[in-house]
Amino acid sequence: MADAMDTLPFKTLVAQASAVLLTRGVEVESTAVQGVATHLVETMAKQSGMDYEEAVHLVTAEAVAEVIMQAAAEDDERAAPPHAIRPVRIEDSTVSASVEVLGHLVMAASQAGKYASLNNAGPAAAHLLDLATEIGAALVKRHAGGSAAIPVGILDELAELVDTVADRIEENGWTICPCGEDHDQKEVDAGTVPVMRHHAALARGLREQAAG
Repeated sequence: MADAMDTLPFKTLVAQASAVLLTRGVEVESTAVQGVATHLVETMAKQSGMDYEEAVHLVTAEAVAEVIMQAAAEDDERAAPPHAIRPVRIEDSTVSASVEVLGHLVMAASQAGKYASLNNAGPAAAHLLDLATEIGAALVKRHAGGSAAIPVGILDELAELVDTVADRIEENGWTICPCGEDHDQKEVDAGTVPVMRHHAALARGLREQAAG
């Protein structure tokens, strides 16, 4: 399949599937789209008896997008959908916040990302770490007079993800130490939840400030 992935038809299929997903309001990492497309092409090749290069032409971009969207809709046990799905940021406005507040948001994204990673929610962890990186980049590039401007879309995504991780801790037993041994992690987890809720509320407050 490696050779088939280097062909123009396969690359076109991945690009078109990504475009279809954008029309549905989500952005998906190209490697994830490529993985789903590869699976569908391999399945079609086995079913039809064709080689991979021929089977590529039997898979549509809409089919690849539908598999990804369906998997996201059915996934209710993670802090983010599979396949590294991101909402498309339509609004490009920014809001100014103090360096201290943004520092708290970086901490929130990193903490929630650690929980997601340790509890096998890779897409959520990657998304949260991306947000931490974006906020950090804003601090470096747009820092002036003790504040910095960040895109409001970051706030929406961060608040939702951090709150969802807090939900998982409370409802699904996510823990900072899932080794199975007792290291007093339950107390740590319980104390983490209100901090996460506070940071999510902080992000939403900034978002409302921008809207106002």
